[in-house]
Amino acid sequence: MGFEQGGAMLTEIKYPVKNPSRIGTIIGMIAIISSQSILVLRLWNQRGVFYASLTVVLLCLVLLLLALYRTFFKKPTELCLSNEQILLNGNIINSKDIKVIMTRGYFKPVIGILPYRRKIVPLDMAFRYLKDEDRGISDLKSWAKMNNVKMVNKSFQTWI
Repeated sequence: MGFEQGGAMLTEIKYPVKNPSRIGTIIGMIAIISSQSILVLRLWNQRGVFYASLTVVLLCLVLLLLALYRTFFKKPTELCLSNEQILLNGNIINSKDIKVIMTRGYFKPVIGILPYRRKIVPLDMAFRYLKDEDRGISDLKSWAKMNNVKMVNKSFQTWI
């Protein structure tokens, strides 16, 4: 059983996708690193504050590097819609395991697939279409309807 696209029954539809932009995270991490670095430099003689601030700086630096990598250096991948599953970033996601598919934003929308027993969309289940996003979202809606998966326009969170 496939789904229709332009009158033809298909069992698989593929789209190039990439990670959503993490510009907000990058700006936030730079702001935190800057403010905590001032504390590290000013309060170096107060051990407790120095080490706490230094820990925050190092943690934020790691998160900043991860966000930079995912935004600018990670290569595009492929989304494959087939009969009862989605193949994304090398993971097979069965339709029965999906609680909801969320769309955030209008221009260059970000899609998040939320599995059951999760509150936050996993990193590898958030993406945006590289091109032809209107048709991609339309096909995803058709797939969701065929597989009884709820699809909503709603803001969502991911890690990093």
